[in-house]
Amino acid sequence: MLTPQTPPGTIRKFDLARDGEVVANLIEEAFALKNDPDGQIVLIQMRENARRLKQANWVPLTMPALGFVWEVDGRLVGNISVMPYTHNAHRLHLIANVAVDPAFRGRGIGKALVAHALRYSRQVGVRQVWLQVKRDNLVAIRMYQQLGFREDHCLDVWKKSASARSSQTQHYRYPSLYEIRGREFGDWQSQKEWLRLNYPPATRWYSALEFGNLSPWAWLNPLNWVKLIELSQFSLTVGEQLAAVLSFQRTVLRSDNLYIAAPQTSAENEHVSVLLTHFLQENWTGKPLMAEYPTGRAVSGFESSGFTLARTLLWMRAEI
Repeated sequence: MLTPQTPPGTIRKFDLARDGEVVANLIEEAFALKNDPDGQIVLIQMRENARRLKQANWVPLTMPALGFVWEVDGRLVGNISVMPYTHNAHRLHLIANVAVDPAFRGRGIGKALVAHALRYSRQVGVRQVWLQVKRDNLVAIRMYQQLGFREDHCLDVWKKSASARSSQTQHYRYPSLYEIRGREFGDWQSQKEWLRLNYPPATRWYSALEFGNLSPWAWLNPLNWVKLIELSQFSLTVGEQLAAVLSFQRTVLRSDNLYIAAPQTSAENEHVSVLLTHFLQENWTGKPLMAEYPTGRAVSGFESSGFTLARTLLWMRAEI
């Protein structure tokens, strides 16, 4: 059903077969993803799914709204995605891909799409809606604040490109006061608390990692074993004091993931650098890596290990 709106245009439910390729093109242009390998993987899959549905001439009888699109005179010029999640037995929504055709920006279409998504969430009984936005996108942040969103936390996204491994590489020698070993049972309580501070539990539903699987107790459940064999953990000690823990997650995706549990101290940069450098020389397969870490922390530690800051993302939420 088309709903007349102000600004001029109509809003309707997103239809993958009908809209998938157009929306993929819109998102690619709006977020400048032409040279972004990770973004291209998602867009290619979206286009392929749309083509398959068209070729099969098959449409599900009932399908939950995955988002909405905005049309002006029959032309699709705006999009918003609405993705359902469950956290602590509560339903919530993540809104994403708020994109407007450059020729139609400045007319309030993005704001109208977000307002519509919030009304939809309320109608289906969802009371908490989240989104991510680049921290330097002040116009978008201001718009979200006007619609009731509040800042929650901010994470830097660090990336390291693929690299061929060489047996000739000279191994890094860290100071003798330091020791890097496999994570031990006694490390877990400190690691757990540092993880809580660095990766807020409120948004772990979005993570590729089930944080509970980092616990040494996770091996007691055979159902976890398939996922646990994809995890490796390394602890850094200074003297006999635990200083940081690095968790490595192998994935079937383009990048593997790193998670670092470390306290915010004056030595944080050095500790992160030592852990990362040791991992890269002793355990890295050469596959691209991605790590999220609290904004502004351990910056030189990541940079000295060859990581590049890809973006800084602000998490915002609205209670509706």
